[in-house]
Amino acid sequence: MGKPHPIMVGLKHRRRELNLSQEALGQILHITGVGLSRREIGGTVPSLTEVDRQARALGLRLALVPLEK
Repeated sequence: MGKPHPIMVGLKHRRRELNLSQEALGQILHITGVGLSRREIGGTVPSLTEVDRQARALGLRLALVPLEK
């Protein structure tokens, strides 16, 4: 099992700020709480589409920023 992606760590913190359980957020996103838990601990890697859906459910927006050269 790898480390969770920094974006997932940020989304986990936001979920906790909103006092949402994994199960409650899972119901909003139509995924299981267990599936969400696996993503948050780095057990599985979600697609950008999944991450964007989760961010929007938490009142955030995913944005891609070009790297500086």
